[in-house]
This record gives sequence, structure tokens and C-alpha cells, in this order.
Amino acid sequence: MRNKNIRHLFLWCICCLLFPLHSCNDVDDLQAQANLLKERVATLEKAVEHINESVNGLQYLLSGTSVVGVTAIDKGYKLELADGQSFNIVTGENVDGLLPLIKISDEGYWMYSVDGTNYTPMTDGSGKPLSVYPVNEDGGRIVSPQMRVSSDGYWQVSYDGGETYETLVGSDGRKVSALVEVTSSNSIFDRVHYDEKGKPEITLRLAADGKEFTFPVISTFYLKVLADDGSEITEADEQIFPLAEKRVYTVEQGDVEEAVIKAPEGWDVILEEAKLSITSPKVTDVEKTEEINIIITSPKNFIRVVTIKAKLLNSYGTSQTWLDFEGNTGNNVLLDFSYAGYEHGEKEPPSVETLQAQGYKIYNVVDYGAVPNDGLSDREAFVKTLEAATGVTRSITKDNNIRVSKDKANAIIYFPEGEFVLQGVEDKVNECIHLTMGNFVIKGAGRNKTVIRMNKQNEPAGAGMWTTPTLIEIKHYTDASDMTPVTEDAAKGTFSVKVGAATGITAGSWVRLYLKNNNTELVGKELSPYAATDLSTQNDVPSIVANGVEVLDYHQVKSVSGNTITFYEPLMHSVEAKYEWKIQKYPHYENVGVEDITFQGDAKEDFKHHASAADDSGFKLIDFGRLTNSWMRRVNFISVSEALSVVNSANVSVYDIDISGKRGHSAVRSQGSSRVFIGKVRDRSDGKELKDSGGHELGNFMKNAGQYHACGVSKQSLGAVIWNVHWGDDSCFESHASQPRATLIDCCTGGFMQWREGGDLTQLPNHLDDLVIWNMNATKTKASDNNPFVWWDENNIWWKNLPPVIVGFHGAQVQFADNSKQVKRLESNGTAVTPNSLYEAQLKKRLGEVPSWLNALK
Repeated sequence: MRNKNIRHLFLWCICCLLFPLHSCNDVDDLQAQANLLKERVATLEKAVEHINESVNGLQYLLSGTSVVGVTAIDKGYKLELADGQSFNIVTGENVDGLLPLIKISDEGYWMYSVDGTNYTPMTDGSGKPLSVYPVNEDGGRIVSPQMRVSSDGYWQVSYDGGETYETLVGSDGRKVSALVEVTSSNSIFDRVHYDEKGKPEITLRLAADGKEFTFPVISTFYLKVLADDGSEITEADEQIFPLAEKRVYTVEQGDVEEAVIKAPEGWDVILEEAKLSITSPKVTDVEKTEEINIIITSPKNFIRVVTIKAKLLNSYGTSQTWLDFEGNTGNNVLLDFSYAGYEHGEKEPPSVETLQAQGYKIYNVVDYGAVPNDGLSDREAFVKTLEAATGVTRSITKDNNIRVSKDKANAIIYFPEGEFVLQGVEDKVNECIHLTMGNFVIKGAGRNKTVIRMNKQNEPAGAGMWTTPTLIEIKHYTDASDMTPVTEDAAKGTFSVKVGAATGITAGSWVRLYLKNNNTELVGKELSPYAATDLSTQNDVPSIVANGVEVLDYHQVKSVSGNTITFYEPLMHSVEAKYEWKIQKYPHYENVGVEDITFQGDAKEDFKHHASAADDSGFKLIDFGRLTNSWMRRVNFISVSEALSVVNSANVSVYDIDISGKRGHSAVRSQGSSRVFIGKVRDRSDGKELKDSGGHELGNFMKNAGQYHACGVSKQSLGAVIWNVHWGDDSCFESHASQPRATLIDCCTGGFMQWREGGDLTQLPNHLDDLVIWNMNATKTKASDNNPFVWWDENNIWWKNLPPVIVGFHGAQVQFADNSKQVKRLESNGTAVTPNSLYEAQLKKRLGEVPSWLNALK
């Protein structure tokens, strides 16, 4: 009814204005006045809603109904009351038009004023003053006053829930017009404050006279649905779902006795103790936003409603690049990245409980002399724990490193809650700990509970600043060796190769498919559409020319038939037998995990790229080498030079990682490895902005600058997936030259700063074929990189990438050079596409569904 009256007022005013018009100029003036009036009416309509909700909310609060939920919204809070009611209580902002001031008299009656000085009581139909306290003498609830603007432009009030209205009059007895040329506040409150740190309470202050009302808040009754970064998802945080997608959210709850889910038709919603699963419908005719409501009840019968707004996409917006892959058309430009990660992405690594059931034994470092939180070195206790777990005495390498070895330790090395120092001031530098072992897990009590500290940096072991060793290295130290030559060609995307002899190669074993050849024709193919002459290395010959094309492709054998070897995973590089491809023996360890722990260093202040060994590599706490089906998860890194390198490994998953503290050199990388999955990494380290292309010129201090190189790839990495990573604003994904190929940057967020990829001049290009950037959300770019943004800079000896596939790039605008020498395909620049994640979509296509472990990460 209110909307109808305001609309009638608008039309009536238009008619009055139309009557005297005779010229085109008058018509133009009329249009301008009509547009202005339309805007004022819309503003007043919103103002009426604010006033009515504020009055109603205050009256409910004064009834004694408990506040059980407070959620921040624009200019105020959404208050949830114990009976399930909710109100948006906001402070005012000025709008055009006269809005009455409303206060409460000392006797507890509603009062209004049009001049701020003279107040008139609101009265009911019998002329009695209207009580603020919403219970009458008989115990019945009194309806809150409700405001509106009448059809002739005057303020009216209803005392019976909108059934009838009376016109407000001022102290002079005249009706109060809403369209006076003044500005007024659109709320009865000028201050709304929630104190959640002390005794939880909400304070509201009336704008009319400054009177304050404070109400306690019951903060122990809640159900929170959490986003990836741990923040609470509110009604304002729309969740976007493609068709038939399942997502699993972390849930925190307190004092919830019962929960009832009300979901729209077609949605499948399941609530468990610590997680919420939402699966979107399989079909829809139109893109739409719907509400999923979870009604929770406490033991005291308090009620809250948790609302999730879910936007369901239809087929509109589906990427043509995806459709080409899905349909295997002749225009397909994508490889299948879905085999990346632990067990080819099909399942999550085992829990400690599962491993214990398989015979793994727990070894607590405290039982072998470690003392948490004493500030002293626990290195010796850690090594003794390793000796106990393996039954093998340590050895000392020629470089004075400590080594403990066993193929299958079947052990869990446990660090309980507290800080443990593995390199203290009393320890020797560069005396690192080498774990040459498989089948074991290093586990803490929780990423925010257990901290392993490196308090003193290591020094370069050789002439280069990059030779600084890593504190803990989990690695097999035997390199690959030749087994048999490949005798026939095999296309990219196929699964089998034919060899000279398959002797010694069995199903389930791991091998390395290897190529190293500097044949001129081969080098030309590898660099196409560019040539070796397009690489300028000043006085040196490019490595790819001098040493040749080098491919490291690690595979697990699915079957052997005669001399044909079939792998579990597709080839991500074509094989031409004439270039002398080989199958090599691949020594490695399996089933190694690191989880629920924090690694903390003391990275150099004011990081500069390649300024010193201390800048680049002084605090490297852990690396993986020659591992398969291994993992790192739920791990924090604080103030480290480098977080983690996964070297010469295959099907390793690194996910749910947080990097903070002082910014350093690099984050998590796949280095010369195959199908490494790096997902849900939050890189938020702080430091000074680096303003020049070499990373030497310091700018202002920057929160969330991020590591200089964000998550990415190095050396002959192949098939790596960088999924749902949020890196710093002064960074970009790493692509550190030495022939990385086939990398998927998938639904990532962060800076897109050119020159952050990395790589030695002689080792360029930064990236070879099959770089795919899918639904990248750029938070920051440099204007100088956008004229336009090129991937192979022909005016500079640095920055060389073969043409990538870029789909759904959005966020900060980037104008990519759009020609065949700069991009293989550029689709939907500026707008995200469906599917949101290429890795997820390819997994779903292969397996029929997105695995639960991946859904749980979203």
C-alpha cells in the first residue's frame, strides 16, 4: 500500500506539471523535473523502510526479547532476536525531503517533531498516547507505528499494522509535507555500536535527543558457515554455483540443539557437525539467486535463521574453450590436467587414524628429549626420534648434514603443541637434516598450535646465493637411470608408449619418460612460433640451444603388454622416437606427509630480489625431492625465504597453506616435477613494494604484498595445477624458466605484475607450451604492463613465454595483445566463465563427480 501511494503521488505530480506546457523547452524542463521527482520519491520510499524497521526493531528490543545474533551490515547491524525475528538497525544518512524526528518521552511514549524543537505525541485511535513498550494492560502485543507518504505528499502514521492511517500534524496544527526542500536523516538512530570484545552488547542512540539504549547480546548461540579464508559467509556474500556442483563448507556452531534446512527445489543441502554440503540443481531454465535457510534452535528455544544466498548459473556463460575440450572438437586447445595431485586427484591422503590402523606407530619428539617453548634447540631430540622410528642410526654426509634413512618407516613423527627450535643460535649453520625415508608423516597438534622454528639462517654452500641449503629435506638421493629406448611416436594426450624392451617394468611401478636433445629441428619445434634467434642472452648461448630440449615426465605404469607400456596418466608432451626418448628407472619414496604444523623463520627485512643470499634463501625450512603420492596440508609458513619446493616428484598435493609474516623470495613451486597439485594457498606476507622489473627498487610498505614469486613452476615441471590460490598484490605466479610446460593457473586471485615469473637469462623462455590461465581474478596490475600486455617481449631480452590460453580473466583490467604469437586463445577477457574451475570440471568429466576432498576445500 505504501508503494502504491508514493507511485500515485509521483503520477499526480507529473499530471500537474504537464498541464501548462507549450514548448519543446518546457518539455525538456518537464522531463528534468520528472526525473528529479522520481529520484526523490525512490529515496523517500527507502527512507520510509528504514524508519519503520528502526521503530519496529527498537520496540521489539524494549519488549525484552533477547538478542542472539549481530551481523555487520552497511552503516549498522542486522539484529536477530530469540523468537526468530530480525531487524536491520542502521545509522542515518541525509536524504532530500522532510522526515519526522522520533524520540521517546520520559513517560515511555512515542513522540515526533518536524522542527526538532516541538514534539507531539503519537496517539492511537482513541486519542491515547502510544506506548513504546509493546505490551498493553491485558498482556497483548501493541503494534509498532508505521509511517508512509500519502498520495498527496504528506506524512501519515498507522497504529494498527497498516490497516488505517492518520495524517501527522506539526505543532502549528498543519499537515507535515514530505516534499519540503530540506535534508533529513533516514533513520531514528545516529549511532549504532556493537561491543563484542568486552561484555557483548548493542547500543542504539536516538538522533532526536541523544538518548541511548543498551541491550545485552547472547553470543554463544550461533551457526557460522565459513569461507575459504575463515571469514563468516553472510547474506551479502552471494555464493555462485554452476549446475550440478557440490561444495563443502566448514561450519562452526555453538549451543545448537536442532537445525532445520529449507532449501529451494532441486538443491541438496546436508548439515553435519562441522561441515555443510550444498549441491546445486542439475538443470535450470534461467540464471537466478535463491535463498537456503538453516533454522537453528537452542536448548532455551531461542531461534536463529542462517541464510545463504546461492546464485545458480545456467548454460549461458559456458566457455567455448571448455565446450571444445568437452566435445573433443578439432578446435580444442586444452590438455587434461585432472590427473594432478595425490592418487591422481581421486581421493584425499589418509588420516593419521587410517595410518595407525595400517600399522603406523606414533613417535612423540617430547619422549626423546624435545622441550616445547624453552627457546633451546630441539634438533638432537628430533634426530633421536627419527632414529627410534626407523631403527637406523644417523649418518653424517660429506657436507656435514645429518641423514636418517629407511625405505618404509611406517611412522608418524609427532610434535605436540608448542614451539620447537630445529635451528637455534647454538646450532651449526648448514648442518641440515636429510630424511631419506618413505611411508611416514610429520604431524603437529594443529597449524596454530605447533611451531617449528628456524632462528638462524643458513649460508650459501657455494659461489651462488641460491646454493643455501634447506633445513629439512625429505628426498631420495638416487637419480634416474636408463632402462630402454622409446621406439615409436606417441601423441600428446595418449597413454601408451612402445619401447625396445619392457623387462623390469611392471604394473604399479613408476618410471621416468625422458628426453634431452639439442637437435636443431627439435629446438625449433619447441620454441615455435619463435626461434632460437629470438632468445638474446648477451654473451652466452641459450641453454635450450646448447644443452637441448629436456623433458622429465614421471608416470605410474598401469599395464605392460609385450613392449607397450600404458600409463595411468596421459602424455603432456608429444613423443617422437627419432629424438631418442627413453624410459628410465625412477628411484623415489612414497606416502610422505607433513600436516597440521607451522614453519617459522626470520626472513630478512625489506626483501630485495637477488640482493643477497639472506634475501633469497636464508630461511628455507623444508623441501620435497623424488616423492610420489605424498602431501603437505594444513600448514603455515611465517617469515620464510621460500616456503616449499617439490622437486623431481610426481602426484604430490600441497594444499590449505597459509604464508604470512615478512615477505620473502618464493612460495610453493613444482620444480622439475609431474602433476603436482598446489591448492588453496593464501599468500599474505607483508613487505615493501618492489617497483622495478628486477625487484631491487623498494617502495612503500605494503600489506598483503606476498612473496616475490607466488605459487608456480620451475625447471621441467609438467602438468602442474595451481588451484584457487590467493597470492599477494605485488606478485604474480612463478614460471621460473628452465623449460616448464603444461601449467594450469586455475581460478586464482592476486596481483598480475609482469616480471615476477623469474628465471635466469640463459634458461629462458619462462614457460614453454600449454600454459593455461583460467578465470584469473587480478587484484592489481601496473599500467606500464598494459600497452598492451605481451607474453613474449620482443623489445627486451627478458620475459619470454610461449603463447598461453587465457580464459575468463577478470578483476583489474589487462589488455592482452591478441595475436597468434602472443596468445593461443583469448576468451572472455574481463568476465569470468563457466566452469569456474577447469581442474574441477575435468575431474568431474573423468570421474563423474568432483571428489569430496576437493569440495571440502572450497
